[in-house]
Amino acid sequence: MNCSLIHRWTLACILGTLSSIAAAQDVNVSWTDPQMTALASTYDKLFSTEWSGGIDAGIGVQANPGDIAVVDDPVIAGRKAVRVHMSRAEDFSKIANGVPRAELIFPKAVSFAQGPDYLLRWSTFIPAGFAFDNKQAVIVTQVHQGERTGGPTIALSLQGNRYAISERGGANTSTVSAGKWLCCADADQGKWVNWSLRYIADDSGHHASTQLWKDGHSVFASQGIPNAYPGVQDAYLKMGLYKSGWKSSASDVSDITLFFGSVSVSKK
Repeated sequence: MNCSLIHRWTLACILGTLSSIAAAQDVNVSWTDPQMTALASTYDKLFSTEWSGGIDAGIGVQANPGDIAVVDDPVIAGRKAVRVHMSRAEDFSKIANGVPRAELIFPKAVSFAQGPDYLLRWSTFIPAGFAFDNKQAVIVTQVHQGERTGGPTIALSLQGNRYAISERGGANTSTVSAGKWLCCADADQGKWVNWSLRYIADDSGHHASTQLWKDGHSVFASQGIPNAYPGVQDAYLKMGLYKSGWKSSASDVSDITLFFGSVSVSKK
């Protein structure tokens, strides 16, 4: 497999090197670390949405008609959520580079430069009866490397009953520089999961920091490892479903549906 081509970012390329490397929709996370509670209050909000007015102006959509829709929250009355759905039988040839996807691209106003300290908060909902694919990963949230080609700078993915977080950057962006498998996605069916990402980008790694929390619990942290493409000052946020090998490789599933809740991006 040639992992140097953007069209070929399958599981082996996105997460294949990880083995060798080391309940509500509310984005106001209850941190288990008291110091993080204080730190979170020091950020200035750049963007937030609860989807109450639909998909906000300025958010781009890369999806076939009907694959992304604002719907009633599947659990909490009076709230809205984004339902993202894809079928393997769909024709994706007219979507971006023709790879199976249904994604939202967040505004350039919340793009990520190297140096500043960002805090991203979002939520995901895996519906009951969700069919997990043991053969292929699906990326559900990513920081994309601006106009550069290659694998996502930061990616949160699902494969089988596990999540995975991966990052890449520096001189060699063809391989994952840090990442971790996270258990257990099957235990999250039917409930909202709150994610928080603290991201300080640095292509040299000298000041780089990537930290991920799940429902306020720290699940991943890397320090001093390149986490940005060289020279990129306009990385951006994408959410939805991206399943690059779905049409060409074996898969356990023919349809996939995921929900996304409120999103907030802050900076200091």
